[in-house]
Amino acid sequence: MRNWLFLVFIFLTAEGFAQNSISGRIVNSENGEPLPYSKISFGKEQVLTNIDGSFRINYTQDSLKLQISYVGFRSKTLKVSPTVEYVLVELQPVVEELSAVTLSSGENPANNIIRKAIINKNKNDPQKALEHFSYKTYTKLLIDNLSEGMRLEADTSNLGMETIINTGRAYLSEKVSRNTYSRGKGLKEIVLGLETAGFEEPVYEVLSLESNPLSLYQNDYKLFGTDYAAPLANDALKNYHFTILDTTAAQRPAYVIYFAPRREKVVAGLEGVLYLDTLSYAIQQAKAQLLGAIKLEVNHYYNYYPEEDLWFPKKQVTNIRPGSGGKDISVFGGVISVGSLQRGSDVLSSMLGGTATNPNDYLTSTATNYEIHFEEDVSGKTNAASIEVLPEAGERKIGFWEENRQQIYSRRDRNTAAFVDSIIDAQNIERKLEVQKAVQNGYYPLEFWDVDLGNLLKYNRYEGLRIGLGGKTNKHFSERFSLNGYGAYGFKDEKFKYSLGTEVYLNKSSETIIGLSYTNEIREFGTFEYLKKVNDFSLLQPRYSNITYFYNYENLRVGLEHRIIPTLQAKLAVSKSHISMNNSFDYNYIHNGKHYSEYDLAEATLSFLWQPFSRFLHTPEEYQIVEDGFPRFTAQVSRAFKGIAGGDFTFTRLGLIADHQIRRLDQSRTEFILEGNYAFGDLPLTHTFHASPNNANKSAILNRFAVAGNTSFEIMYFNEFFSDRQAMLNIRHQLRPFYFTRGIQPELVLVSRFAIGDFKNKNLHKGLDFKTMDKGFSEVGIELNKIFAGFGITTAYRYGAYHLPRFEDNFSLKFSFQLPL
Repeated sequence: MRNWLFLVFIFLTAEGFAQNSISGRIVNSENGEPLPYSKISFGKEQVLTNIDGSFRINYTQDSLKLQISYVGFRSKTLKVSPTVEYVLVELQPVVEELSAVTLSSGENPANNIIRKAIINKNKNDPQKALEHFSYKTYTKLLIDNLSEGMRLEADTSNLGMETIINTGRAYLSEKVSRNTYSRGKGLKEIVLGLETAGFEEPVYEVLSLESNPLSLYQNDYKLFGTDYAAPLANDALKNYHFTILDTTAAQRPAYVIYFAPRREKVVAGLEGVLYLDTLSYAIQQAKAQLLGAIKLEVNHYYNYYPEEDLWFPKKQVTNIRPGSGGKDISVFGGVISVGSLQRGSDVLSSMLGGTATNPNDYLTSTATNYEIHFEEDVSGKTNAASIEVLPEAGERKIGFWEENRQQIYSRRDRNTAAFVDSIIDAQNIERKLEVQKAVQNGYYPLEFWDVDLGNLLKYNRYEGLRIGLGGKTNKHFSERFSLNGYGAYGFKDEKFKYSLGTEVYLNKSSETIIGLSYTNEIREFGTFEYLKKVNDFSLLQPRYSNITYFYNYENLRVGLEHRIIPTLQAKLAVSKSHISMNNSFDYNYIHNGKHYSEYDLAEATLSFLWQPFSRFLHTPEEYQIVEDGFPRFTAQVSRAFKGIAGGDFTFTRLGLIADHQIRRLDQSRTEFILEGNYAFGDLPLTHTFHASPNNANKSAILNRFAVAGNTSFEIMYFNEFFSDRQAMLNIRHQLRPFYFTRGIQPELVLVSRFAIGDFKNKNLHKGLDFKTMDKGFSEVGIELNKIFAGFGITTAYRYGAYHLPRFEDNFSLKFSFQLPL
């Protein structure tokens, strides 16, 4: 009996405190268009509708009185009872003056406010107004994608998140970081604690997604790896429409400014509201949204600090929810949409404008800043990585988290963490992430061995079909060293090539590695191999198939590489090589009256890769690039010594590559690659320079049909030019992709290439007839890439001093193939 009475008591108590809810939408009575960010007042509270005019309010009273207003429309008051679950409110437009916020006549007053906010950015942006500051951030990221089937198609920099969303479909992480800023050295993040449910090792790639951008004052607003036009960018009035919605009645009043994209098809933009201080024009609060198949919502909150007269970011809440349908949304550097498990498409769901039934569907990220200091000098290490993960970050005890959590870690969170553990294990997500990371670098992991994908199958005109097998051991074999090697066989030349080597990791954190290798291979005439360079692995090697002249190359090398600072890597190598000609052709180098068809070289090489504007993540094991910055520089100097280790010649070779990209929010970009090479001394033709030609020596255009390269000269014939000094400039301008469907978005690229070079003592090289480029070689081209399944078509035309008599000899037609890995 007592148990029955207890249950009745609980039921009655629950009924007494039952929560009611009312949902609805505010629209224009004349055309039914939604009124985004309409103000709804009830009691002492206020809310704004979403960009589709929808809202949802929870209340416990017997009835609710709503006062609804929107600039330029007649206000309306209505009373709702618990029996009413949904209302459609139509507001009638009126001509109305806002004298309190009208700053000028003849112009949209909101534009004047935005213009003043832009002018005052240097006073309001913490990174411009302050010499230094520091703060801690607690971030909780939750992904619950089990019920809705969210799909992500991301670029190569976000494959980890794509795997989590599409395959794992559940994720929970906590992070505590200390952020420091000093003018001239930028913003640095030190990860003090990191907890990732389900993973033995943290998914470090998630740290680089910029889920909590500090400033809304930048020209680009980067969120989860995708760039949007910022509402207070210098060209904000070009990219956005602005409207004054209201002014707040607070101690520091604010203009409530609504912004919407002006050039949505050209520039990625957001829609939302800015609360701008009426005195300083600083951001007090901001809300931005994207609405389509997925609804993205970001809320920024600021605190005011009187001594600094500054509004500083306090909290950011980002939600990704089921939307009401329509366009896909760009996020995580790709396209996110609803997958195969669709939400019910009933009338009520459509009218609610995508309000999620489960508030934790898809993704929630909440970041709270605390322990904010403005006075102390926080300059720290000058050359630290942008994000530094402490070795103990992944091993924090419960006391650390209880001390630093700025949000409640609920029973639901604990249950979710346990559930994610089982999902990650059942779906083998860690293995899939391992595979994706290895494939991006050209390998496929099998137990303790990573198979080299670039060595499996090749073709060229000398070897014919070439098959090979090789790779290297991975961390499952040893954390301290690795073994590497490959073997390959050419069916036309009937020769076996191979390489064997090992690397010992002296310090994995600084990437200090000593290596030893022996290689018996063939090599193209005129190559200059940079020991340190940006990873440019591709399954297809377009030039390789048309190369005719190779020489035999036996090389024993010892090398030491080290990351000096996060942005600067170096490698020093000493080697002994034996060079000999094969039956591809008969070449002789004349030196001091003696003809050499084979010779020995003893070389020392120092190579650098410098990326001064790139951002890096430093984990306890390695450096990972967070964001490519430009320009980037690759430099190398190589010296051969006669009389040392049997070396026959003395010469020096120098090389420098500078590449730069200008990326725009409309997805167009311009690329510049400038390379210079210089050599002097007793230089055989094998160690001179070619200009990366990619045109077969055949007269008919269709017989030259092949795969175009990215930086090669498409109409320069193989072995046509060699130089001992040369300079090359490659300019590519890609227009904004043409959108037909999600899978078909071809890119039109305009290309211009120029090279100039010279050659001393050309008469010392016998067996190969070649020209110099002292008059300058020029070509232009048009590419239409990614027409379908990565395939495209390219053309190039040769003009200028080395223009040939027949049109077809100056013209090339090839296909392109870009396979994202």
